Amino acid sequence: MMRCRHWWKRGLWLTLLGALLTGCSGWMGPPAEIRYDSQATRLLMNQLMATNAGLEAIKGVGRVTVTTDGTDHTYERAVWVGAEPGRLRFVFRSPTGMPVFSMSCDAEWLTALNYADGSYYSRQIGDNSLSRFLPVSVKCADLYALLVDRPPKVPYDAVRLDTDQSAADDSMVLLLQRRFRGTVGRIRIDRNTGDLQAVELLDIHGKRLYEARLEAIQTIEGYRLPTRIILSGPDGGLILDVSRCWPETSVAEDLFRIAPPPKE
Repeated sequence: MMRCRHWWKRGLWLTLLGALLTGCSGWMGPPAEIRYDSQATRLLMNQLMATNAGLEAIKGVGRVTVTTDGTDHTYERAVWVGAEPGRLRFVFRSPTGMPVFSMSCDAEWLTALNYADGSYYSRQIGDNSLSRFLPVSVKCADLYALLVDRPPKVPYDAVRLDTDQSAADDSMVLLLQRRFRGTVGRIRIDRNTGDLQAVELLDIHGKRLYEARLEAIQTIEGYRLPTRIILSGPDGGLILDVSRCWPETSVAEDLFRIAPPPKE
């Protein structure tokens, strides 16, 4: 009799636990369908996320300026390669053309090599930002998205037009919002051309993670691409000035994982 009572209690507990877990699963996710304040907003957001959809990879050369603690560090000769779904490789060169520092990232790893002293860095970052090497908390895939004129991806479940901001000039502002958190992003778009002008991402407290401004948009081989990207955050900033860029069909996979220097 005691054994039956024991198993009855255990069965009841497992049933309640299963119901609780099922209820939590239903509450936390799958994510709700995204709500738009109008069909026009839905179409505009879809258009932004699909910008340059046929572009598989891009190469560029230019200048990178990094600002930390109020001091600018400019790398006049920078070369980069980016590819879907969000991989990047940067090489900073000396005035003579020799590589000085190289950094690469993808969805899993961040690797870097200082050619001057041979120091090597490798870290599994998952979906975290590049703040270990950049003064702005931007993710690898999001930086690539900006290079190809697309907004960074941020979880949201509602999009609406900010009528107050959009009436101020020739731009429109879309607010990305999330349940229990409010506004998580602001996207500014040129009203006349539909070009992405700026993106601001906010943290869980509503404070700015960073703002990205895209300037000097040009049509290059049929793709609309920014030739100046300005990132600014609480800890510093980064400016990417593009001298030339080339849309590519594909790039070698091994470009995005820097190998450690050979041991002597």
